[in-house]
Amino acid sequence: MSTGRLQADPLFQGLARPPMVMGVSYTYFAMNGLVTLLFFVHSQNFLAYGLGVVLHGFGYLLCRREPRAVELWLLRMRTGFTSWNRRFHHHTNSYDVF
Repeated sequence: MSTGRLQADPLFQGLARPPMVMGVSYTYFAMNGLVTLLFFVHSQNFLAYGLGVVLHGFGYLLCRREPRAVELWLLRMRTGFTSWNRRFHHHTNSYDVF
């Protein structure tokens, strides 16, 4: 009898998960490292690494729910916008000035 619930195989979940570093995706880990390093170079204070810990905690909570959250957000930023002059080009995304 079917209960109406999908059964998830742990092997499939492990193979479909992105590479993780300390609980966050590798992309988020690299972005967090760059932001923390830039903030440290600008402020010249070792307390800037506290920002990295806070950002890592946020990323951990984000990636705990959806491991590919950062990659999905980056994809949305790259392809998800519609141009402001869309009505002039018959509802297509055209970035022409005219």
